[in-house]
Amino acid sequence: MNPRLPAALLLGVLLLAGCASEVSNLTPRAVQISPTRTYSVEVTWDSRRRGVKNDEVKAWVMVDQTLYPMNRVPHTVNRWEARIPVPEGKTYVPYKFKFEYMVPEITTRTLQSEWSQEYRLVVAQH
Repeated sequence: MNPRLPAALLLGVLLLAGCASEVSNLTPRAVQISPTRTYSVEVTWDSRRRGVKNDEVKAWVMVDQTLYPMNRVPHTVNRWEARIPVPEGKTYVPYKFKFEYMVPEITTRTLQSEWSQEYRLVVAQH
């Protein structure tokens, strides 16, 4: 076996890890029932990719195959919030976040996107 191969594989893994991003779901796992049946979700997203401009990042939250745009939280960096509906009679709703951002290429910028893992918001009944 070539002794350089494991080192090359390790370097490749480290390079890929260096480009990763981190999602932090700030939404509580459970909330009390609301008369409006809408609930606040909040997330942070940090990228270690070179050239990603924070002001170009857009975020959405997906519930039941519907994307809801998220708004930046004022006076913060990389933090978004939105209100999502939970239909009457449901005690929980799965959701996940989508992020779009531009990545520099040699002569242009290319649109990239990432999805978070799926989360679950539980609506506690009285």
